[in-house]
Amino acid sequence: MIRLAEIAEAGHFNKPHGIKGEMSATLDFDLDLDNVKCIIVPVEGIFVPFFIRSWRPKTADTCLLTLDGINSDMKAQEFNNRTFYILRSDIPEDDNDDEPDDEDGFYASDLIGYRIYDRHLGDIGMISSINDATENVLFIISTDKGNDIFIPVADEYIEDIDHDSQKITTDLPSGLVDLNS
Repeated sequence: MIRLAEIAEAGHFNKPHGIKGEMSATLDFDLDLDNVKCIIVPVEGIFVPFFIRSWRPKTADTCLLTLDGINSDMKAQEFNNRTFYILRSDIPEDDNDDEPDDEDGFYASDLIGYRIYDRHLGDIGMISSINDATENVLFIISTDKGNDIFIPVADEYIEDIDHDSQKITTDLPSGLVDLNS
């Protein structure tokens, strides 16, 4: 079984391209799909691997790809606007691997799967992914109600990180969670 901590968000599907199951997909970062073992898509709450049959670049951040078992536009249509993931082991290593993102020696992406507990609000949810597409890095929190909440990865909001219990205690500004819930 594939666990959330073993995968990283890699992009999303756009729409079918043609009638033979090829799909347009947007990649969140520079990624050579030749080096990716599989693409993982959540299906009814379970992470399901799909193997890449073929792919080709379309624009700087989009590609056209075909997955095993998806051989018609109707099957490809089911993937429209869905997020896909890859195994963390398939993510290319950074050139500056020696330098961690912060003084504690770990990366924000290491916190995926941790639960966020706010001092005032209690249990907010679990970190499902990290959005680092802009200068302000965000935790994407999946709530128990199925909503996504965006919280800045900022030292002034994080009071404690307990790696043993995979729990992060925060003191968020009033109204921040309500902005995007």
